[in-house]
Amino acid sequence: MERRKFINQLGLGAAASLASTTLLSFTPSIKNNTTDKTLNFGIVTDVHKDLMPDANQRLETFIHQAQERNVDFIIQMGDFCMAETKNKDFLKIWEQFKGPKYHILGNHDMDKNSKEEVLDFWGMPKTYYSYDFGSYHFIVLDANFLYEDGEFIDYKNANFYVNDNVRTFIDNEQIEWFKSDLEATDSPTIVFSHQSLWHYQWGVKNRLTLQKIMEKHKEKIICCLNGHNHLDYHHHQNGIDYVEINSMSYQWMSDKYSSTERFSKELYKKYGNLHHIAGYKDPLYAFASINSKGTMQIEGVKSQWISPSPYEMGMPKGIDGMVYSAEISDYQLKF
Repeated sequence: MERRKFINQLGLGAAASLASTTLLSFTPSIKNNTTDKTLNFGIVTDVHKDLMPDANQRLETFIHQAQERNVDFIIQMGDFCMAETKNKDFLKIWEQFKGPKYHILGNHDMDKNSKEEVLDFWGMPKTYYSYDFGSYHFIVLDANFLYEDGEFIDYKNANFYVNDNVRTFIDNEQIEWFKSDLEATDSPTIVFSHQSLWHYQWGVKNRLTLQKIMEKHKEKIICCLNGHNHLDYHHHQNGIDYVEINSMSYQWMSDKYSSTERFSKELYKKYGNLHHIAGYKDPLYAFASINSKGTMQIEGVKSQWISPSPYEMGMPKGIDGMVYSAEISDYQLKF
């Protein structure tokens, strides 16, 4: 049996009985039954080690801050690094945080690898899973599937680069597991995904199915958190909060707004796509805290563009508040 099928069947076949155990988590689930304890965790997404020249230093900054704050766990929400030997030093930086660490698969993590190869490289036993931490429940989803001719196909080796209509799906097996897992927990729950579960243009294609499941249990849902779009944005829909976490590193620019003035000539020679990178001067990340009073606070880092900014290059503002920026906002959510 293929490794992915085996590990994911753990989630499907035993969802009701295992959803709250460490079998669905790849780091020890720490239980704390004291309801007055505030849970703190660090969030980072879209580091893009393979595109960003100073990705190591950016990740080091986040890890240092997580250690200083003594957070309970950290999570990265995808587009982290490819499974290549040259990225082992990058992973060593991640491993410097000695507490529990969680991964989410991003679409670009499979640009040169299969899911199985990325899982092995990261030390991540499952592509989707859930875990309990303190008094709270966390669900991690994998939206990296193509859907063609009635079949769900794993992203691998850059097969993501196809017609947009057939990519960014969550497979039916996982949806059934998600439904069972959410029904089985009585704890306030956060749902993590790389791609958005609400975004009408850049989100999961079969997101309405997921939304309907969550809306039946909206009293349990604290919020949904995603990366992928390199946006700083909050959306409230049918009783559920969806928060877009900005990339740690940059915004991708089309040829019309690209530049070869933000980095050194040597780096442009080394990184072939660097002219598309509108980088942030400082690494972006966030820290979240949840308390028993029903409040979740997100504290984000604010930075500036490496000059010239996309807007200096003539890029228009986004619509509906979705404006590219070099920051992650602060949020306070009630649940």
